[in-house]
This record gives sequence, C-alpha cells and structure tokens, in this order.
Amino acid sequence: MTRYVLRNGEVVHSRRQPDGLDVYCYQTGYNHHTCLLLSDQAEADFLINYGTELNVRFAR
Repeated sequence: MTRYVLRNGEVVHSRRQPDGLDVYCYQTGYNHHTCLLLSDQAEADFLINYGTELNVRFAR
C-alpha cells in the first residue's frame, strides 16, 4: 500500500499506483512507499479520481 502525502500534510493510503501523477516517491527501509503530491493539479487529480474510494474528496 502506498502512502500519499497531500499538500496540507495529511496522509492517505491507497493501493493505486502513482502513474501519471506529478509526484516524488521514495521507499523506506521497511519497504513502505511514500509519494508526495507535488502540485495543485496532481492533488486535485488524485482526489477526484480516487477520493471516493479513500473517503476523502476534492473541495473546490
């Protein structure tokens, strides 16, 4: 499962791959994947596409 860090610091977990998003991803020694959403557009795309699944939403 990948941890996604939103611009406000909130962390959400998802099994979705970060392909096509503007992210910086890294892996820790515990084999945890973390992706930082780097732009407003990347965060909006992520929340619009996967927000319902994660019980979060994009507020305009």
